[in-house]
Amino acid sequence: MRAISCLIPVALAALCGCAHKPPATPAMADADYLSQLGLMRGHLLVGHALYAMGEHDAARSHSKHPSDELYAGVAAEFAARGATPFAAELATHAEAVASGTAADVDTAYAALTTAIAATEAAVKDASIGLKAQVIVLLLREAAREYGIGIVNGQLKNAHEYQDAYGFTQVALRLARAEQARLAELDDADQEIFHRIAMDIQALGDMWPNLIPPPRVPQRAARIEAFALEVEQMALQPSATSRSR
Repeated sequence: MRAISCLIPVALAALCGCAHKPPATPAMADADYLSQLGLMRGHLLVGHALYAMGEHDAARSHSKHPSDELYAGVAAEFAARGATPFAAELATHAEAVASGTAADVDTAYAALTTAIAATEAAVKDASIGLKAQVIVLLLREAAREYGIGIVNGQLKNAHEYQDAYGFTQVALRLARAEQARLAELDDADQEIFHRIAMDIQALGDMWPNLIPPPRVPQRAARIEAFALEVEQMALQPSATSRSR
């Protein structure tokens, strides 16, 4: 009888959903998780810029891509990392771009990017090696998309061309932020991210305009080559072995 009575609390807990469950663990590597969030930022960044230019149809398309293509892949990570999902903010932003005022779009964009930043902050690894890896992944995806958008100097897909711009801009912001953080620590490795930021800026001529002309005499291999250069920088012991 005693054995049965000992089982009663366990059974009741199971029935009410209160049974103890082991904490979930992230399935994605930190660099992959952060780069996927960075790609969302890139889509949203370029869409916001296009909206400000009056290119509302293109902006609507870009505003939908995070939820259509990327969000589901990282949604399962949020609980494991203690992060708050932002599906509602994505939907609100897409609705604002589709039918809201410019003020609605700005407000929704600010709320959404703040929500994304909170999910990024759930990653506890602050190493500069991780930041460099994320930049590499963003640049490689930019190269892939640019290669679809521009083929042999001819415009083939404006959307992919624009995506590539957005991804490089997110990589640039990450490099600048890390340079600033390391500068506050008076850390010599700030020079690595200064170089990365300057070199990403130098890629700017690959996008003569956010609305591309029929001919753009550039090749995606240029972005890919720079991604390899950043990866080599990240392999330096000083960039991978220290966490700050």
